[in-house]
Amino acid sequence: MKNFLYFSILAWATSLISCTKEIELDYHDIEPVPVIEGLLSADRTEVRITRTRNMDDSVKSAGIEVDRVEIISANGLATTLNYQSDGFYRPASAITLNDGETYTLRVTMDGVTYTGESTLQPAIQITEPEFLWANLMDWMQVMEFETINVADDAEVYGWIRIYRNRELYFADVGRIKGNSPIDIGLYYDSDMELDEEMILYNGDTLALEVRTIDLDVYNYLAEYNSTKMNPEQFFTPSVEGKVCLGYFAAYSSVSHEIIYRKTPHE
Repeated sequence: MKNFLYFSILAWATSLISCTKEIELDYHDIEPVPVIEGLLSADRTEVRITRTRNMDDSVKSAGIEVDRVEIISANGLATTLNYQSDGFYRPASAITLNDGETYTLRVTMDGVTYTGESTLQPAIQITEPEFLWANLMDWMQVMEFETINVADDAEVYGWIRIYRNRELYFADVGRIKGNSPIDIGLYYDSDMELDEEMILYNGDTLALEVRTIDLDVYNYLAEYNSTKMNPEQFFTPSVEGKVCLGYFAAYSSVSHEIIYRKTPHE
């Protein structure tokens, strides 16, 4: 029996809407904490390092330059990443990746080295996405696709991202058990009283990307998405007591591009 994995863009979007009541907070300036966001895949390797900012600082910081950034392969080969003008670190050439191998991101800054590991998982294969109506709590327009290469007794972890007209529209993670249909509930052009920026219209281009991640990355992202708070520290510091936020994800991915057409509701 197949289990449906259901994501709701409505729930994801409304969780980002803040309460209209103004709340006064009593807070003090704090020492900035490093934030490391690292991605490693066959066609994308980049690391961005920033620092947390105080609540009265409205300017988002660009990626900063640090002492050293390296990715170490399972065989011990270290590849140095170079700082670039857009604030990201990237290697001079692609890093050869192998499914099942563990890769280490090592960042040195301010006399402290932070290390995080991630194991590359085989890519999830999926069917061509389609739009249909599904009775999920109520009738909803959904994007549906199925996994086709996951063993019945296996559990894999997916990081699903949808771009609408080249802008990020939706992102969430989920556990996938066996070959399962995956439904993503959509905002659609109707009389629904919803955020108009999230509503899909006929002709919108949707690019679906499904990343396969390991359990540690899944746990970090799932905890953050569910609590909107900082999860347990992903990186290990060389100096006891130092704190670093962020994650490092080695991943495989599959992508599909599709034009949104609202289907009739029969």
